[in-house]
Amino acid sequence: MSSPAAHSTVDESAHPAVVEGHAIAWSIVVRDLATDQILLSHDPDRVLPTASMGKVLLLVEVFRQAERGELDLSEPLPLDPRHDVADSGLLHLFHDRRITLRDACLLVGAVSDNLATNALADLCGLDTVRMTGGDLGLVQTAFLDLIRDERGPQHPWAPSCGTAGELAQVFALLHRGAAVSPQVSSQVLDVLSAGADTSLVAGGLHLDPLAHREPDGGVVLRHKTGYDAGVRADAGVVCGPAASLSYAVLAQWSPDADAGPTPARIAVEDHMRAVGIALRDHVLDT
Repeated sequence: MSSPAAHSTVDESAHPAVVEGHAIAWSIVVRDLATDQILLSHDPDRVLPTASMGKVLLLVEVFRQAERGELDLSEPLPLDPRHDVADSGLLHLFHDRRITLRDACLLVGAVSDNLATNALADLCGLDTVRMTGGDLGLVQTAFLDLIRDERGPQHPWAPSCGTAGELAQVFALLHRGAAVSPQVSSQVLDVLSAGADTSLVAGGLHLDPLAHREPDGGVVLRHKTGYDAGVRADAGVVCGPAASLSYAVLAQWSPDADAGPTPARIAVEDHMRAVGIALRDHVLDT
């Protein structure tokens, strides 16, 4: 990053492009929210799969429908066996799955809950969620499909996709209260504030991973991550006494690159945390 207040250890040309002969594709943007200055950019318009990142757009749509009176957040979440999916989340482990729509949104924001995601997406309508992205000005960033245990040729190519430029803009809109409305923006950021995954960019912020709804060491984080084989994504807003930033860091590589003695995912995750360290230094002006 280049700014008078930034003492960054991240060189714009330092993103690892190849690990043991395997290429890594990056899309990165860091934006100053006060000046709109781009502090760090690498292939910002490159479209990459973003795993769970599209759940942010789902949350926007749920709260938009609630604001219009089309959904009641205090109502129970309708669940169907076809919504079941393994991996991330807690709801599929619950003995009693009776929760409200509001709490389902909290599970999505806190632990990227797949079962809650699928049920909410079915309730709102996939096409409607996709249209919401368009209403936010997104062209290449979208919530494409439900979360699935197996993705076949008959399904969309990824659960979601996007560019760093557009995802950084989404979080800038949320921060400014301009994603649909101030109320919708605030509700989305509130559930994301419980996000427990600080393993990627957020790993460089040195926050308590389970308790950072309030400022931690002077740093406030609201973000969402995405994990899949050969995919890592992290986007959000980082605020401190010296600056407020929106960011998006996306990476993709062949899963075969994780089979060798130097897995590509380690290089990717290390670099994402290095970006996080630079963000922390910038917002704290250290």
